[in-house]
Amino acid sequence: MKSSPARTLIDQAVVWESAVGWTPECLDGGPAMLPQFQAAGFNFLSLTMAADWDRPEPALRHFAQQRQWFTRQSETFRLVNTVADIHAAKAAGQLAIGFHFQGAGPLAYDPALIELYYRLGLRWLIPCYNMRNPLGDGCHEPGNAGLSSLGRVFVAEMNRVGMLIDASHAGERSAMDMIEHSADPVIFSHSSVRSIRNHERNITDVLIDACAARGGVIGINGIGAFLSPDNSADVPMLVRHIDHVVQRVGPGHVGLGLDVVFYQDFMRKLYDSSPMMASRGYPQPPWADIKPQALEPMVDALLALGYPAEAVIGILGGNFLRVAEAVWK
Repeated sequence: MKSSPARTLIDQAVVWESAVGWTPECLDGGPAMLPQFQAAGFNFLSLTMAADWDRPEPALRHFAQQRQWFTRQSETFRLVNTVADIHAAKAAGQLAIGFHFQGAGPLAYDPALIELYYRLGLRWLIPCYNMRNPLGDGCHEPGNAGLSSLGRVFVAEMNRVGMLIDASHAGERSAMDMIEHSADPVIFSHSSVRSIRNHERNITDVLIDACAARGGVIGINGIGAFLSPDNSADVPMLVRHIDHVVQRVGPGHVGLGLDVVFYQDFMRKLYDSSPMMASRGYPQPPWADIKPQALEPMVDALLALGYPAEAVIGILGGNFLRVAEAVWK
C-alpha cells in the first residue's frame, strides 16, 4: 500500500519528542506509552528523570535503575550520548532514549554535579522550575527577578560541559538571562505561545524572538491548558501554535514537546495537594492533551498550509538535532 505524503515525511525524518514524564510518580503507565510513540513514528524521546522537588540521592537511584532497565532491552532501545546515536537507533529500528531534569534540585543546586550527570547521559536541564529556587525565578514567581549569581554559574558550567539549557518553566526574566548569558543556543523543550493562550507557563513573543535570534528551538506543548482558553487539545490548535512561531521567526526554530499526560492519577494528587495550581490557571485533571497518534494528522495539517517538506522535517526533529549537534560534546 502506498504511504501518504505525511507518513513518507515521518519515515524520512528523525522525530523528536522533548518531554516525556519518567519520574517515579509517572511510571505506572510509562512503559506502555513507549510502543505508542514508536508506532506513531517517534524516533527519540527525552525522559524527565527528576523534578526540582526531588532530592539528590533518590533521584540518582531512580536514574541508575532506569538506565539499567533500558540497557537490558538493547534490541528495543538505545541510550543516547550523541546525535550519531539517535541516527543509529533509527537505522536499527530502535527507540532512542535521552534524559533531562526539570529543575536543579536533584543536583542539590551544586554546579559541580553538572559534568557528572552529563557523563551519565543527562543532555539538558531546566535550571528553575515554576517557583523560585536558588538559581532563579520560575514562571509562576511574581517577583520575576531573573537568574541569581548561582544560576549564572550553572549557565556557564552547562556551556562548558555541553549540556543544553532549557528555559521551559522559567520566569520571563530568568529565561531571558539564560539566553543572554549562554554561549550556546537555549531551548524551550515544551512551551507554547502566550499570545495565543495567555498562561504563565507559555512564553511571550519577546522570548520567542530572543530564543530564535541565538539559534534556539521552541518545542510546542500539547497540553490543553497551554493550547486553548477552554483547556481543549486538538491538532488544529497545536498547529496554530507551531505556525505562530514559524510566521514570527521561521520554521527552523520550532519542534515538538507534547508532554503527553499519561499519568493523570499523579496529576490529580498534585492538583489536590497544591492550592497554587488552581490559582495559576491550571484546570482540574484529567487534562486534555495531544497523543502520539496525532503525529500524522499534524503533518497533514502543516502540508495543507503549504509547508515545504524540508520545513516539516525540521519541525519533526531536525531543528532540535541541529542544536544538539552544536552543543553536545
